[in-house]
Amino acid sequence: MKQTILFFLLVATCPLLHGQKLGAWLTPEIQDNPQAYITKAAKLTPATPIEAAGNFFALGKCYAYLNQENIALKYFLLSRKEFEKLKQEGPVGNLALEIHQIISSQENYDKYGNSFLQEYLAFAQKTGSDEYLAYAWNEFAKEAFSQFDYDNRSNPKVLDSAYAIFQKALNYALPSGDAVVISKVYANIGALENTRQNFLAARSVMDKGRKYAFEARDPFELFVNYYNYGNSYFLEGNFPQAVIWFKKAEALKMPKFRDKTRRIVFKKLMEANDVIDNQPERRRYQKLYLDLDKSIKDGEQNAAIHDINVKYQIAEKDRQISSLEQFKEKFHNNRLIFGLLLFGVFLLAMYSFVRWKKVDHRKRKLEQENIQVQEEKMKIEVMHSRTVEELEKVKNIVTEGHIILKDGMKIYLNDLMYVKSEDHYLHAFSQDGKKHFVRGKLSHIQSELPPNFVKCHRSYIVNTNYIQSVQQGFLTLKNKEEIPVSRGFKL
Repeated sequence: MKQTILFFLLVATCPLLHGQKLGAWLTPEIQDNPQAYITKAAKLTPATPIEAAGNFFALGKCYAYLNQENIALKYFLLSRKEFEKLKQEGPVGNLALEIHQIISSQENYDKYGNSFLQEYLAFAQKTGSDEYLAYAWNEFAKEAFSQFDYDNRSNPKVLDSAYAIFQKALNYALPSGDAVVISKVYANIGALENTRQNFLAARSVMDKGRKYAFEARDPFELFVNYYNYGNSYFLEGNFPQAVIWFKKAEALKMPKFRDKTRRIVFKKLMEANDVIDNQPERRRYQKLYLDLDKSIKDGEQNAAIHDINVKYQIAEKDRQISSLEQFKEKFHNNRLIFGLLLFGVFLLAMYSFVRWKKVDHRKRKLEQENIQVQEEKMKIEVMHSRTVEELEKVKNIVTEGHIILKDGMKIYLNDLMYVKSEDHYLHAFSQDGKKHFVRGKLSHIQSELPPNFVKCHRSYIVNTNYIQSVQQGFLTLKNKEEIPVSRGFKL
């Protein structure tokens, strides 16, 4: 459920910008057929630098709509760089939000900070735009919402804090008159009320938001509304009604964000049909979900986004260091001139002395900042090295198709059905009836396994490829073996 909610909190965030800022490059073709625009743009040569900057942004939006976020991030950064050269403050400020939305779509986003969102908030406050401020506080509210412990529900005050920030966003959104941002904030408040299990309140909020989704004429906003409405019934236990709303969401034509929206609604339809025991439909949606999940490749995109972000941060720190060095060189040249003026002109002596003291203080401050920049650069490089190591580990699993246990035993992932923890030992069971016994913890081996291995019980990790069905309290493997599952476990 946490992944379901966070998906819409992270992906339902793309603002429609106005005037000669960024919206000028968002043609209807980009939203209706982004792949066609990409093909056409490859044959075009921009006539001016500002057209080139705008075209980079347009391509970034196309790839974002196609759920290829890593490529979108590259184009957004290129566009931002070109607009910075042209001193276009509006597009640069709005691109900070676009970049933040891509980076925040990663897993473990909280490790990377929110510097781009802070920059966008400063830009929104400077412009005084209700629309921009609504988008900014909507993002901060989502960050607060994402801190909720969905498994144990041990920190309900997080939801109160997030709700207060969403209300702040709504207070800016309503006066702005922008139907898209109003619809988004209502959708997020509805998702929060679902999490609180205030289902009637959630549906009441989403009824309000649906009016603005229709007004915006944006299929994605309507999809989010239908999906959240269905999820409210799903969490309440009214599965037949949930299926009705999920099917409404499925029926919408989605030229943008198509794959990820379809994947998440397929999963919900699979789960709902399983509960109401409509097994033909459950199997149909399970196949649709698994096929899409396999093609989207979230892990690869998250790794690519992280790598691009790290490289960008390192380049920015290098640029700052270079600027500091140039300033120091100029300062030393000017100090000689100040010395000569002090020697020759008595009337300027006091002025030159005060000036020198100010500049010398600034020099020491800049040297301290230089040291801090170097330290930050080292931290980013260490983070990058760790990421490369993790990617290499994932690559070995994918290419070799096996893992090596502590005792040197090679376990082939295609054959591994499940792993059971007992005391301080692990039992690995293969489809050919073989089992292997090794000392270790379940959490350690889980970190070595690919995403199709899920923890269904505190003592079991199961390969979803071998699951035949899930019942109350247990699941059945294809070899008819039954495995216990934790309460509330859903495939």
